[in-house]
Amino acid sequence: MLHLVALLASCIVVVAPVRADIQTEPALGQLQRLTGHLLGNAAPHPAQLASSPTRGQQLPLFRDVMAKPLEAPARAGMLAQSYIEAVSSPHALTALTTLTGVMAGLRVERSTCSASLGSEALLREAADPLAASLAWMAPMATPGMVWLPALPGLAQLPDPLRFEVALVLSAMARSHRFVQRAFAGVPQTATPALLRRQALEGDFLSSEEPDFRQLLGLIEREALLAGMLDLVAAVERLQGFVAATPRLPAVAWTLETPMGWIVIDTTGQSNRHRLKDALFVLDVGGDDDYEFLPRSDAHRISVLLDVGGNDRYVTRAAGADPSSATLGLGILWDTEGNDYYEGTQQAQASALFGAALLVDGGGNNEFVASGHSQAHAIGGLAVLLGSPGNDRFTAQTHSQGSAGPHAVAVLIDPSGDDQYTLSNTPLSHPSPQLPDRNTSMGQGAGRGLRADAANGGSSAGGIGILLDLAGNDRYVAQVFAQGVGYYEGLGLLIDDGGNDRFEAAWYAMGAAAHRGAGMLIKRGDGNDSYHASHSILLGAAHDFSVGIFVDERGNDRYAVGDLGLGAAHDNSFALFVDAAGDDSYGVGASACTALGAARSSEAGGLREDLANIGLFMDLGGADRYPLHCDQARNNAGWTAKRALRLRNPRSETGAGLDAELPMPFALRRQTSGAESEASSR
Repeated sequence: MLHLVALLASCIVVVAPVRADIQTEPALGQLQRLTGHLLGNAAPHPAQLASSPTRGQQLPLFRDVMAKPLEAPARAGMLAQSYIEAVSSPHALTALTTLTGVMAGLRVERSTCSASLGSEALLREAADPLAASLAWMAPMATPGMVWLPALPGLAQLPDPLRFEVALVLSAMARSHRFVQRAFAGVPQTATPALLRRQALEGDFLSSEEPDFRQLLGLIEREALLAGMLDLVAAVERLQGFVAATPRLPAVAWTLETPMGWIVIDTTGQSNRHRLKDALFVLDVGGDDDYEFLPRSDAHRISVLLDVGGNDRYVTRAAGADPSSATLGLGILWDTEGNDYYEGTQQAQASALFGAALLVDGGGNNEFVASGHSQAHAIGGLAVLLGSPGNDRFTAQTHSQGSAGPHAVAVLIDPSGDDQYTLSNTPLSHPSPQLPDRNTSMGQGAGRGLRADAANGGSSAGGIGILLDLAGNDRYVAQVFAQGVGYYEGLGLLIDDGGNDRFEAAWYAMGAAAHRGAGMLIKRGDGNDSYHASHSILLGAAHDFSVGIFVDERGNDRYAVGDLGLGAAHDNSFALFVDAAGDDSYGVGASACTALGAARSSEAGGLREDLANIGLFMDLGGADRYPLHCDQARNNAGWTAKRALRLRNPRSETGAGLDAELPMPFALRRQTSGAESEASSR
């Protein structure tokens, strides 16, 4: 890094003459004229992705962003609109995240009707729907034993509640078959403990087999997602039934099954549940305390629905709470109340070769975990839907919308003044860039496994999304966070309105490295503060990557160390856009490699004539720029001077523009549904 700092310190910039048409010529046209290169070919060198050893794993959405980065802000905006429209239904959210998976090469459609009609008809014909719904577990009993469950009578568990419970258990049977199909190709020696040690801790024994990286391609993801959609549909129906039935019968019934425990409690009491291998828990009313014990390896499906009360969920074992899934499916749904969630590794909507969902429907809630949590996935799908209240999320690493290989992970919070923290306490995953900081890899992070120089076991990354729809929010992270991509992964942080604060150190706020793509999109009004202390920040990218930052409106404050605010490094594409407001910019490094800059680690070599584009746009307001960045000022366009003095290489294409102009990207739909329907006739 020292040779890079020395090179950057030697670079100066020149100011292009101000043209009379600066307030009328489109912004991208002016930047193209300033750089002297066509921006339509702004993508990083495509051969890098085409020749990658993990090219078959690259998700199509990631490839689209890499191929057409100038279209990426509009794509992110449309994705946010879709999530806003689906936020009232966890099934719709899960289906939409599956749609995000369609962009990842998957095609799965399971409506709530198609998921339940067949089972409902069969159960209504049965003498006892509850007995019929449990029959699928009998073959899974201990060999040599006949499982004859002791069922409650109609007086103890009457209809219609009895039937609704049976319908969920029947959906579990169907989902279990999908799970078996999804992991049929994964060897039995790939135990949950082995997968956690390898995938979460990075601990591989010498020449160990199986290797989880080689197993990712063996998952039938379509079957996994189909099973999850059916299960979510059944739980959503049960939640609707309970909400619409104010006078449920008082039921207290438990049953141990070959697949785990069933617990039904509608008495309204405040219970203390100490659960191991919870298959299906329904608790209505009361302030409940849940402790989840370590799971058995064979326990693959878990559902918990808690209705009402201020509840507490605690697990001190990785992958034990119902909203985590390893080689299976997990759902935890709390409908209301001020709740507290505490976990360690793999908790709070965390999927490892599986699909996981956590829904909190109300109250001011707190989520605490160490890592690989709060919407995290490897080899599957994870969704966390926060509450309309003021929520707090705290972890150290790989959390809060963090997706590894073959995965999509989404944290969505509909409103409230929320806090997202990826801290250094304790220091559990030291960053190579800053050893006293954790590698956050969250708050919208897509991460691949880069082992080119090690054992060659690389894997392309997934899609990690954090979407906050309203409120005055605070985001704190360290290294790799807040809309960041690493090694063929795509990370998105989209915030919709409010006066927000963002803090991070390195590789953050719309940043990427090593063939990654990252975006931070701030839509709507809000006077925001962005403080980024070190390097590759706020629309910046390194090593054949794409980094994009867009703030739509508000009087905002920006502070970076260096290589930020539209800075491309080593054949990347970087874009910074502030579309309106009176803004303030600060750059710590004296070289001011920012505000539209493009630099290379070293001169000469094959990279010298490959594209490397850094663009900066401030499109409204009276703005303040650092005095030592004398190229930048109001109502001006500028071009960064090249370090390669003798010619105009494509590897140093940097420019900035301050003007009163419309933003060249649409962050919302341009037509209504009615208009779209009319135009299709």
